[in-house]
Amino acid sequence: MASESTTSSVLAGPPLERIAKPWGEEVILDRCANSVVKMLRIDPHSRLSLQYHRRKRETLMLLSGSAILTVGASADSLRNSKLLPGFRIEIEPWTVHRVEAGSVGADILEVASGLRDGEDDIVRLADDYGRVALLERS
Repeated sequence: MASESTTSSVLAGPPLERIAKPWGEEVILDRCANSVVKMLRIDPHSRLSLQYHRRKRETLMLLSGSAILTVGASADSLRNSKLLPGFRIEIEPWTVHRVEAGSVGADILEVASGLRDGEDDIVRLADDYGRVALLERS
């Protein structure tokens, strides 16, 4: 009986871009001319800025952990919703929003579209890390 030789290999692409944030990190999975796919790794009990975007549209999906999404048409009309793993939520431009991780942190897949290459149009209304005045861009 002839023996078959098997070869195993590891598929590896380029290293992922990791961006340290005060609440955890962003891991860039893919970047195109007008969209970005990333994983938001949010530390336990940490939260992102209360923010909106003028052009960017976001689709969010909780992959693991627990998180609360605060969302509304304005800062005066916010409501909190528990994010459930595997369900997606769409955040349209001009929608005020914030994500806060629970006691085990949260991994959230984000697909952002509607931006020009390299553009970020975040407008921070409140931020636990003092970045409100630093990063309003048009």
